[in-house]
Amino acid sequence: MISPEQRIAIGYISRTKGVRGDVKVEVLTHDVGRFDEVGEVVVQKDGFADRPLRIEHWRLEQPGVRLKFVGIDSPEEAREVVVKGYITVAPDEVGDLPADTYYIFELENCLVVDEQGNELGHIAEVLQMPSTDVYVVKDGQREILIPAVEYFIVDVDIAQQRLVVRGLEELLKI
Repeated sequence: MISPEQRIAIGYISRTKGVRGDVKVEVLTHDVGRFDEVGEVVVQKDGFADRPLRIEHWRLEQPGVRLKFVGIDSPEEAREVVVKGYITVAPDEVGDLPADTYYIFELENCLVVDEQGNELGHIAEVLQMPSTDVYVVKDGQREILIPAVEYFIVDVDIAQQRLVVRGLEELLKI
């Protein structure tokens, strides 16, 4: 059984839409077509038990999608049951990414080393910034912020849970 913390969010349900239980969803996946592939999902909402649901239909409605779950047929029920919740899937149900791109959950806890093999810490968090993601690397004593750009990132090996970086001397003043 997959724990709630291991599930991957593909959408955030922001509000109701219309009179039949439809909801407005902020898309948290790289491919909006994922909603065609995932009929069964789990909605996770603070203060409520995880709720398995089936997607009845959805359509693109910028910014995001308009979605209807089977069995949720009024805006009142949608507001109570799913609004302010996350639509999640199991890790093995996530879609394939383009080459050299990674899911945040794959990067978290990866060991970060420099080109000489010196350990700098583990990725504790990935900050999604407007221009580029930033890896928050912690070693227990310090925190290093590394922009996720080719200049700094030499190699990413998800299977080995390891990132090799370069050019941090100026950032670290070492």
